[in-house]
Amino acid sequence: MGGIAAARVAVSPLAPADLPVVADLARRIWPAAYAGILTDEQIANLLMRIYSEENLRREMADGHRCWAAYEGAQPAGYASAYKDDDIIWLKKLYVLPDRQGRGIGKKLIDAAVAALRPARELRLLVNGDNLPAQRFYTETGFTCIGEMPVQMGDFAFTDRVFSKPL
Repeated sequence: MGGIAAARVAVSPLAPADLPVVADLARRIWPAAYAGILTDEQIANLLMRIYSEENLRREMADGHRCWAAYEGAQPAGYASAYKDDDIIWLKKLYVLPDRQGRGIGKKLIDAAVAALRPARELRLLVNGDNLPAQRFYTETGFTCIGEMPVQMGDFAFTDRVFSKPL
């Protein structure tokens, strides 16, 4: 079923004017994605800081590219990535909870890689307690290669670094 559903998904690059789609999806996805991992206060704080239009525009000005996945006319997920030398860093990848398991995340990853190639490796950071995300990345060919301290907004975390050769 995943392949059939994924065939109806269109992934589009986003311009700065499209960033409200990302912020809206984040507000809908993060509370479910981080339930039991972050407090409600942490989620609210990070959404405000990371997904403000000002911050998203700053990231794009710094070289981040963004994509949204649509099922029909409805946004279902988003991703952002940037390139550092010959490594593509997947910065954000989120899919609505009721749309997961349909290949949408894989399509977003493929769009980022296609847009930012050539590169030798794809890397990303995952919250150390986010086991569902770590499972997804492992199932899509990534390997955990270490841990890294990360400051997000007002909070310090330890993230796991995942890598996939391209």
